[in-house]
Amino acid sequence: MISNGIVNKKAHFSKSLAIGVAIFYSTFVSLTVRADNIQNFNMQSFEQIKAQYEGKPFVVSLWSIHCAPCRVELKLLGEIKKTDPDFPLVVISTDSLENREEAVEILANYDLQNIKTWMFADAFVERLRFSVDPLWHGELPRSYFFNDDHSFESHSGVLTRTQLNQRGQSSLILPNQ
Repeated sequence: MISNGIVNKKAHFSKSLAIGVAIFYSTFVSLTVRADNIQNFNMQSFEQIKAQYEGKPFVVSLWSIHCAPCRVELKLLGEIKKTDPDFPLVVISTDSLENREEAVEILANYDLQNIKTWMFADAFVERLRFSVDPLWHGELPRSYFFNDDHSFESHSGVLTRTQLNQRGQSSLILPNQ
């Protein structure tokens, strides 16, 4: 009888240990998978972004993993962030979350892996675009220059250093390329 109790306690302990290890492992793996800084972009996200920059100017850059000109712009923005880590930049991928790994890899290639970025989290992308700008039809890359009062100018196409400097968004003295 006593040996049965010991066996049952050992079996219970082993089962509990296995469950504990499984929980630890799944938590560790999920933290590892989400070690990037990509946030889900939904209908309320743009308002959250503007609230974060209340009273401050900032730049928004929208891009996609399948957009070659977007990579040219990401390279420029990565160089700027490397030189000026305080440069107020918001990067939003218009790709679905299924492309997260590829987006993370691309951002890392341009030294943008350590900034908070966003990725479209709704299959109905038209309403997400509308939440950013009702006049935007999806052309990429797309950028917005927000002033401290949150009035803004939009730009379709690849940004240049000159454009950033003309808008006073970068205090960097970078050679034009």
